[in-house]
Amino acid sequence: MQALAQCPGGHADCVDVSRYALERAAAAAAGRGLADRLTLHEHDARRYWPDGDYDLVPCAGSAHVFGGFAETIRQAGRHANADGILLVGEGFWQVPPTAQALTALEVSAEDFTDLAGLVGTAEQAGWTPVYAHVSDAAEWDNYEWSWIGSVTGWGLDNPGHPDAAAMLALARKHRDAWLHGYRDVLGFATLVLRRTQPPDYQQAAPPDHPPASAR
Repeated sequence: MQALAQCPGGHADCVDVSRYALERAAAAAAGRGLADRLTLHEHDARRYWPDGDYDLVPCAGSAHVFGGFAETIRQAGRHANADGILLVGEGFWQVPPTAQALTALEVSAEDFTDLAGLVGTAEQAGWTPVYAHVSDAAEWDNYEWSWIGSVTGWGLDNPGHPDAAAMLALARKHRDAWLHGYRDVLGFATLVLRRTQPPDYQQAAPPDHPPASAR
């Protein structure tokens, strides 16, 4: 949304399987006067076929959807035009992972790498960082407390809803996993990537989804 606001002549596509997330995006776009330049797609991003014509492709904190950081770069990169930019956010081990962190995140040590490993993976995929932002402890804390607070608040505000107890339990489980597990162990970096190898758009699109055309 911020990128769209910074480009008065631009258009954007937003892809998500969550109708709630898309509704939130639509409301935010309307509130900022951007609704006429945003197209929403309730679709699995793995099956949203690119035609290589986007100037900017952001994908932050969603590498698990594509099966990891390397595959995220490969698939997201096919949405970008020859001079396009990838904005990819991914977790990394700030320190060697502890048993508590692995249990809390329900991952293995190999599921994440360190920061240097992220850069190396991007370069092996034909992209190189031109900038990166590494979230500091205060940003991590703000994100986690905001997530926990929003879920907890919904549960407290809707005591009669059949999902209220489950939402409160989810927030508590997440909070405990963070505080007792991966806090100060898992970091997060957002990489601004440009191509070092030419794109390849020759593969055929899946039969159930035509090439993207909205810009």
